[in-house]
Amino acid sequence: MDYFDLNENEPKKKLNFFFCDTTLRDGEQVAGIRYTPEQKVEIAKLLDKVGVESIDAGFAATSEEERLSIRKICDLGLKMRIMSMCRVVREDIDHAYSCGVGGVILFIPGSDIHIKAKFGDDVPTVRKKLVQKAMDAIKYAKDKGLFVEFGVEDSTRTDFNVLLEILSMAEQEGADILGTTDTIGCMTPERTYNFIKKLVNHLKAPIGVHCHNDMGLATANTIAGLLAGGGYCSPTVNGMGERAGNASLEEIIMILKVLYKQDLKYDTKILGELSKTVEKYSGISMDIFKPIVGQNAYSHESGIHIHGMLKDVNTYELFDPQLVGRFRKYELGKHAGKHTIQYILKINGFELSEEEVTDFWRHMKNNEKVGVYYTVEDIIAEYKKLRG
Repeated sequence: MDYFDLNENEPKKKLNFFFCDTTLRDGEQVAGIRYTPEQKVEIAKLLDKVGVESIDAGFAATSEEERLSIRKICDLGLKMRIMSMCRVVREDIDHAYSCGVGGVILFIPGSDIHIKAKFGDDVPTVRKKLVQKAMDAIKYAKDKGLFVEFGVEDSTRTDFNVLLEILSMAEQEGADILGTTDTIGCMTPERTYNFIKKLVNHLKAPIGVHCHNDMGLATANTIAGLLAGGGYCSPTVNGMGERAGNASLEEIIMILKVLYKQDLKYDTKILGELSKTVEKYSGISMDIFKPIVGQNAYSHESGIHIHGMLKDVNTYELFDPQLVGRFRKYELGKHAGKHTIQYILKINGFELSEEEVTDFWRHMKNNEKVGVYYTVEDIIAEYKKLRG
């Protein structure tokens, strides 16, 4: 069955994929973010606790501080594979190898746009040289015993036949996995599905999906790529990253678990803590409406909604917030109804009948001033006052 033929009577196929999270590299490529080695270690530990299989720990050639961070992570003895981004340059691979990583992520630009902008107008000649350097780099890294991901930057704007030829050569040279990148977020879920499916049909190595969020579709495109048979994906915690960011790790996990009923091994209860840790160390506050981990994600204010929630939490929630280490909240506001007030009084030790709560709710509404709404403390204080 194809996932786009939503027949509930058909069995769902088990997706076979893994994560190569890139929070510590791509997620740090934001003005103002500079994680300390100690902070990177803490984030890496949490990613390992979630069960993420692999991480891009950083660009080892960048600086000695970057290499220190990568070494510290490698020295932890975590279950996941530690990778480092490298250009197709031996010196970059040597820097990564000296840190003790298990693998490297090699890349070259693929599209005519990127090659022209970076190397000049003679695209065929430049591309041929880049591909040869890439094949030499793959062999060099494999000779050192490293796991190799080879990826093409701006894959989705690279002529498909050219892309397929480059990835085929990398596979033959020994690359373990093959990465694709929607560098400027120009894909849609349908296009991504077809794009990845076509590559999967032509290549044997796992195909990676790395999506940017310029049009707000990074997570949706990543899901589409995995449904098409993509073998791995490279998101970031909270969707952090260049410009509008990347696909969101926590969203991908929960969409696959809740909506696609995938039996995933990841410890989702760590996701809330992981998200908050990245938020704290990055200094970038999340949108309160951020799905899965946002401050408002499990908050209910409308009286109608809260009435439904008190009867059955499935009325307005897809899953228990504790599944991701969060908790639901019932908030007071201008739309608060009598059942909200009844609930607030009940959890504070005051049991009211339907008639009593209706009378009290009318009393509160009659005393409500324009633009002023009651707090929990106001509700309790006013009820105590009425009771004498």
